[in-house]
Amino acid sequence: LKNIDVSFPLNMLTVVTGVSGSGKTTLVKRILHPALRRELEGFSERPGEHHGLTGDIGRIMAVELVDQNPIGRSSRSNPVTYVKAYDDIRQLLSEQETSRVRGYKPAFFSFNVDGGRCEVCQGEGEVHIEMQFMADINLRCEACHGKRFKEEILDVKFQGLDVAQILDLTVDEAMDFFRRHIGAHKAVKHIIEKIQPLQETGLGYVKLGQSSTTLSGGEAQRIKLASFLTK
Repeated sequence: LKNIDVSFPLNMLTVVTGVSGSGKTTLVKRILHPALRRELEGFSERPGEHHGLTGDIGRIMAVELVDQNPIGRSSRSNPVTYVKAYDDIRQLLSEQETSRVRGYKPAFFSFNVDGGRCEVCQGEGEVHIEMQFMADINLRCEACHGKRFKEEILDVKFQGLDVAQILDLTVDEAMDFFRRHIGAHKAVKHIIEKIQPLQETGLGYVKLGQSSTTLSGGEAQRIKLASFLTK
């Protein structure tokens, strides 16, 4: 490739176009992205062969690659954890009166560690059954009924909703819910700020706790974009 000119207005969307198989993805992922990172950060994977970058590179503050790879390979990965809003939700629930009385810390409202998660399914909400002569199957956990948490953890509620019910809200529902109670706790404002980009990128229909394994490539890409927008 000849020199790549990266001179363009800061508020302008630059589009790489071309017929199928012409090398658009290779240009962006193998050359432009690593070359810009090396220029700005001093390190990156080795970019593809090219002569150099020209233009007002100094005007570029940061570069991020938002692709369609899954946001996580585990069923525990979900939109609300990816945009870091779950940290604030767990903090919010840990400061409710029931939590104070029982000594529940934020970790008790995580399905990734021992404490408040269901011990039978280990916070998965379902159990994996290996079949000898057929494909393995996943069944809803009979202990927590798919809610992922111990019954006593679900006693803790914020404005009538427990942690499982909050995770079951769609992004649109969550925005409406937390906006109605924005003055109830300082963490609510942070939650809204972190999930609003999910709504703005067209993911209002996705549930906060929806497993990453059920998301399409385009949905995963938009969740990544929302995560960068929160920064």
